[in-house]
Amino acid sequence: SFRQLFQDLARYVQDADVRWEYCVRAKRGQTDTSLPGCFSKDQVYLDGIVRILRHRQTIDFPLLTSLGKVSYEDVDHLRPHGVLDNTRVPHFMQDLARYRQQLEHIMATNRLDEAELGR
Repeated sequence: SFRQLFQDLARYVQDADVRWEYCVRAKRGQTDTSLPGCFSKDQVYLDGIVRILRHRQTIDFPLLTSLGKVSYEDVDHLRPHGVLDNTRVPHFMQDLARYRQQLEHIMATNRLDEAELGR
């Protein structure tokens, strides 16, 4: 429920206003916020970040971002077809080692480990 989500998030987010915004976003579009569930796009994004974290050591991030909005699973298939001249890598990936550290920080903050990610 909205209330339970709000209370559960207190463990991670102390600011009640920020927690409220998170809950509103998660529950938007639902006619009954007391029922389990969340906005479907957020579920897709969550699935995506879990996959990214699961394979963070082997993903070719510069190529992935250069190819545009594609699944990391398709990178090897698309590699020979990509036109990569003059593509820009996002600013947060300019330092790939730092980006990988940020992924590790995301895992630590969310108390995720390899077992949780399903390796």
